[in-house]
Amino acid sequence: MTIFSPNCSSSIHAPAEFYAPYADEMLSVARTTCGFQSRDVLRRIVSGEQQRIKEEQMLWRVGGALLGAAFGFSDGFELTDLFVGMAGGSIGGLAHDVMSNHDRRFLEQCQALWLVGAHSPLELAQRLGPARSRILLFDSSWQSPVIFNHHRGSRGDHLVPLGNARNLANGFADERSLEVLNRYFDASELETLEAQLYPIADQVVSVQSLSSLSNSDALAKDLYAQSFMRKSQPVMIQVSGSEVVGYQIPIPATSDF
Repeated sequence: MTIFSPNCSSSIHAPAEFYAPYADEMLSVARTTCGFQSRDVLRRIVSGEQQRIKEEQMLWRVGGALLGAAFGFSDGFELTDLFVGMAGGSIGGLAHDVMSNHDRRFLEQCQALWLVGAHSPLELAQRLGPARSRILLFDSSWQSPVIFNHHRGSRGDHLVPLGNARNLANGFADERSLEVLNRYFDASELETLEAQLYPIADQVVSVQSLSSLSNSDALAKDLYAQSFMRKSQPVMIQVSGSEVVGYQIPIPATSDF
């Protein structure tokens, strides 16, 4: 997908037939659909796995006590104490940018490291800064508009295209991770998670500048401006010597990004 191309801008006004396919649908998705709720998923998995380990530990202790009574040992087996100790601070540590080695090992055991690992929404926010808004772009060579997150941080401005979590999140592709998801989320909850937006991290675009644009300037520069202007704010985006008109929408208040 080529984001910036000569066809993206024009100095003539758009006739009525220049209308971006699926523009209304994608505007609605950008305005209302949540980004993948990584923090909520992480909290539930961590809490559930901690409880599961404690229950298994109790069974080990009961079994150990029985064996101790049979063989004269003074105490039961406590093989999982160390592991539970590693997991104990996980929920409290979710807000920290840097995870401890203990927490990382715990998430590996839970098949949940994908929620905080490379290219995850949380990792992108740490690396690129928080998402400030969503931006729609369209080119005549595309089948529909594409939704981007606009991130701003110490490294400048970046655009990250968004797709469907079902097709992009590693947790749905890996059999063991999916098994853990099915353990703590019912079918309707998983369907909701699958439909949420997820970053396409290998297509991040570094932006030189992003500024507001008047409706009249947007109409003069973009053949398809009338498809978007009523429900968004036009912006001018500059990257690698090219300019393109985008359409900015606030991130839903209920969404992490």
